[in-house]
Amino acid sequence: MTFYLVGPYYPLRGGIAQYLAILGKKLEEKGHRIKVLAFRKQFPRFLFPGQTQLETSSDYIKLESEALFIPWNPLSWWRTFRAVRRGQPAALIFKYWMPFFAPGYAAVCALTKLFTNTRTIYILDNVIPHETRPGDKFLTRLALRWVDGFIVQSDTVKQDLLKWFPAAVRRGLREVPHPVYDCYAGSDLSCETARERLELRADQKILLFFGLVRKYKGLDILLEALPAMISGLGGDVHLLVVGEFYEAEAMYRRKASELGIAERVSIINRYVPNEEVALYFRAADLLVLPYRSATQSGVVQIAYHFGLPVVSTRVGGLPEVIKEGRTGFLVEPDRPDQLSQAVLKFFREGRAEDFRKAGLEEAGKYSWGAMISAIEGLIS
Repeated sequence: MTFYLVGPYYPLRGGIAQYLAILGKKLEEKGHRIKVLAFRKQFPRFLFPGQTQLETSSDYIKLESEALFIPWNPLSWWRTFRAVRRGQPAALIFKYWMPFFAPGYAAVCALTKLFTNTRTIYILDNVIPHETRPGDKFLTRLALRWVDGFIVQSDTVKQDLLKWFPAAVRRGLREVPHPVYDCYAGSDLSCETARERLELRADQKILLFFGLVRKYKGLDILLEALPAMISGLGGDVHLLVVGEFYEAEAMYRRKASELGIAERVSIINRYVPNEEVALYFRAADLLVLPYRSATQSGVVQIAYHFGLPVVSTRVGGLPEVIKEGRTGFLVEPDRPDQLSQAVLKFFREGRAEDFRKAGLEEAGKYSWGAMISAIEGLIS
């Protein structure tokens, strides 16, 4: 079958672009023909808080693509539909994660449904966005109205979808956990080599916070918890904060100074290209996710690929993929005391190797094959 994917793609950067690229590659390996109707632009410059929207990595998955879609440009929506009408794919697959894209997505889906035999499928990261704004509910329902089938990646997202759009059950609904990201070079890098490159000592206990820094990610909670970890484990605890800041970096540095932990925190404020991801996950002992809210997290799936244990908050769909006491520990959000106790427990009980093995086993459950089967099922 022929599938067209709609979303950001190289040279645009980010987790969604990477997800679509891997999905396209896996579909090709299954024998399907793939074309990406890529975003020409993703956000207006004045709305984008990061440094650049372009990928700096040279390590990317090459797929047939045509850059057409601009979220705020109706003419581009028409051009995207025309490409669908010409190609007549079996399905048009969208990655949906925020209401900003709703008008353009809705227009392309409506035209596709009215004037072609192509089915439309949404893979939903979120139904309710992490940071809500007036009009979100209207825009989300608009985006969902013309869609033929839905794939959710956690029960939390499923319940949100059924609450806001009950008709999804009749249209076609599949629940498939977020697959593991398995595309990183350097997966065989040793911990010792990774730490040497990052100028970290071999005997340090390294905590990793990875991904975009936004308020709902709770980095401030992790900083508040760090003094108790240092007190309980000694001065060899070190936190790596790796990811581009969508908040003021100075605010977090000031907080670290006020808490007396500035020397125990390394901040790498930039988007990390694919070639460097393994470096940080191999160097770390533990991934810490102090999120205030979440649906699911692709960062957990990266951790499972590398066998890295996780301490996370018990929010959204994270308890569905982080197995308490087996691949990690779960705590309540906004509780730095619980966060520090979980980290102390991990090191004091020597859980690293057991959690690592369990994480690698768990990774086998989150296959791209399940996602492809769900797509094929919605078509048939």
